[in-house]
Amino acid sequence: MQADIDNFLHFGVDPWRWLHAVAKNDTVRVLVEWNYNALWFLLNFTALFFVATSPKAASIRTRYLVCFMAVWIVVGNVLAALFLSAGPAFYGLVTGDTARFGEQLAFLAEGLGAPNSAVSNQNYLWSLNEAGQTGFASGISAFPSVHVALVTLNALFLREYNRHLGALAFLYVAFVAASSVYLAWHYAIDGYVAASVTLLIYVVARKLVPADRRSPALRMQTTACPEAVLAIS
Repeated sequence: MQADIDNFLHFGVDPWRWLHAVAKNDTVRVLVEWNYNALWFLLNFTALFFVATSPKAASIRTRYLVCFMAVWIVVGNVLAALFLSAGPAFYGLVTGDTARFGEQLAFLAEGLGAPNSAVSNQNYLWSLNEAGQTGFASGISAFPSVHVALVTLNALFLREYNRHLGALAFLYVAFVAASSVYLAWHYAIDGYVAASVTLLIYVVARKLVPADRRSPALRMQTTACPEAVLAIS
């Protein structure tokens, strides 16, 4: 279903064809795979570690952690279970239509066995699915995209800190979303929905835990010495 929605939303063309028309290149593929399978994890879990441990992030810690957990629960589990769907990499194996994404998968297969190879990881997931087993990061459900959801969450919080950095972060969101399609992990609609749901989670959390809420230690300091606040301001 997602493949047909993608085709409809993108003027009768499967989005991966647009991406491969401008970026079907081995060097680009290697860069995209490295970002998607390595740098993404480093950036997102470094951000999580920083917010969870740094005194500088005390004012957003609770709200960020609530959002982070909500993204994993809602996007990564609830919606993934409700809309169980195979990504483009597994489309032919599930539907029998191997032609629709065949050219894309043939190109990606050129990197089979290389570090961060998307096809290698996809083959691993399919073998677990066929055997009815679970393993590290197992599952072939594509909808929605946790990759897109988490970078969207970080971009929203980074925008609170600095609009310019936030703008760069949203460009990275677009890059990750495009990468998920380029590598046949996701349909474009998976990323669109993931970003939208994450925005909703962020807005709700911001209503419940205001962004300017200060840490208890800071409140004690400013209550004990209000003139310091006046001097700083």
